[in-house]
Amino acid sequence: MKNQFLNPQLKRQLILIAFISLLLASALEIYVFGFPSDFIFRWLRSFFVLFVMISVTKLAIVPGVNLLVSKVAKW
Repeated sequence: MKNQFLNPQLKRQLILIAFISLLLASALEIYVFGFPSDFIFRWLRSFFVLFVMISVTKLAIVPGVNLLVSKVAKW
């Protein structure tokens, strides 16, 4: 049996986060700067920054705080 690097649930979450980041980056870049000559590079940078921020928050910080609070509260 082949060992998968990403389980299907994590893969689905990452695809959803990427889609949300793409929409947010597009809206932000078009609203603030319009369509200048370097739109693609600005858009990609915005996408990756938003993707990393949302992914780290959703997949690492929130579960980590939840685990820490549950251990401190002994629930």
